[in-house]
Amino acid sequence: MTPPLRESPFLLNYRSSSKWSSQNDNTSTRSLTTKLTGHGTMGILKSKTATRLLILYGLLSVVGCTSSENEYDPPPPPEVTVSQPVQQSITPFLEQNGVIEAVDEADVRARVRGFVEAIAFEPGQEVAVGDVLYQIESTQYQASVNSASAEVAAAEAAISVANALVRTAEAEVKKTVQDLDRAKSLLSQNAGSEAELDTAVAENESALAALESAKANVQAANAAKGQSIAKLAQAQLDLDYTTVKSPISGRISTTDIKQGNLVDNGQKLSAVVNRSHVFANFSVSDRDMLRFMSKRRAELKLGEKVAESNWSTAKVFLKRETDEGFPFEGVLEYIDQEGVDASTGTLRLRAQFDNPDDLLLPGLFVLVRVPTGKSVEAMLIPEYAVLRDQRGQYVLIVNAERKVERVMVTVAKTISGWAVIEKGLTLDSRVVIDGLQRARPGLEVNPIDKKLELDEQTLMRGFSPSDPTPEVATGSSATSPSEVE
Repeated sequence: MTPPLRESPFLLNYRSSSKWSSQNDNTSTRSLTTKLTGHGTMGILKSKTATRLLILYGLLSVVGCTSSENEYDPPPPPEVTVSQPVQQSITPFLEQNGVIEAVDEADVRARVRGFVEAIAFEPGQEVAVGDVLYQIESTQYQASVNSASAEVAAAEAAISVANALVRTAEAEVKKTVQDLDRAKSLLSQNAGSEAELDTAVAENESALAALESAKANVQAANAAKGQSIAKLAQAQLDLDYTTVKSPISGRISTTDIKQGNLVDNGQKLSAVVNRSHVFANFSVSDRDMLRFMSKRRAELKLGEKVAESNWSTAKVFLKRETDEGFPFEGVLEYIDQEGVDASTGTLRLRAQFDNPDDLLLPGLFVLVRVPTGKSVEAMLIPEYAVLRDQRGQYVLIVNAERKVERVMVTVAKTISGWAVIEKGLTLDSRVVIDGLQRARPGLEVNPIDKKLELDEQTLMRGFSPSDPTPEVATGSSATSPSEVE
């Protein structure tokens, strides 16, 4: 019968070996082996508890006999992308919303009353000046022309008759003058009587009156001819108006009148729009206008004055809502001669743009930029590289020891994703632009240099005149930027 475990020498030895360590492994092993082989070995091995104790003992022996040293291998410095600031010339500008308007736009209207017989175009078609667009029934207008032509012919005949009567009257006057001279001569020779002289005088006066009447008839006939010619001209004009032609070159809209409809004089039929050149109408505030005038005065020579030509020679840049940058360039074309609108405090301006590809549609809302001063040099870095906290704006740079430093900066303004740095950096500063989450002040990093590329169309080389003129930091001192006039 198997002895109780509490009486087993193995158990007694295990319970008393709380200080059992690796230095006593050999002694303990020999003692345990002797006791197991000398007393109740087979009974203990048959016990589940004893089996578990043997397994535990084996594990402890392995652990106690095995010793290894863990060596710490530090990770490599994190990689960050660094770039030096870009120095670029930028120009102050005014920036306002505007609306596109076609330079040439004309309504096509009927100028006579009648039925539309034909339509000679398709909506959206390109037409030239003088192209036939509509044909209005012309029968009655042709009849009016014929009637007026007949009246002109009658007037010309009446003039011929009147001229013949004038010639007859002139001959009669000539005859009566001769008779009067003869009667006077006979009376002076006492060969004639007073009665014959009086008769000769009366006949002469009658002939003169008839001549004057004939001449008046000629004038009346000429006047009648003039009226008939005018009537003919109007009739011919009305006849010509039955053929409706394009007033300008451009693209024609859809027709408001269908074939066979009756149209009245002055009724709109369609419209022709020439979009090869367009206007951009916009307004600037009186404050911006005064700033602009002040800048212009500062640029003028002694004795010169700011004139409208200072505006009209300015370039204007334009972008649509979906454009990147300002791809359209035009000129300032008009300034409202009535001055500033007192109700809105704005001055209306208009710029003209070439539109050969028909990319600017009338009625389109756009953004307009007008340069207002001379270019100045500025230092720029990507806007996302500028960080902010309670102490202000700062950037992370990598120094010569490849360690990250925090540098406070002053940002004059941001332009299309770029920050204009006024103070804090030099052109040699290596600014962290990628891997900011891995860069910490004082941490050593592996910097990878990348050259910044500036898109002039996106930047548009400008800043608002309401912002202070940026100053670029050049030289070795990051806190002493050079002044720009």
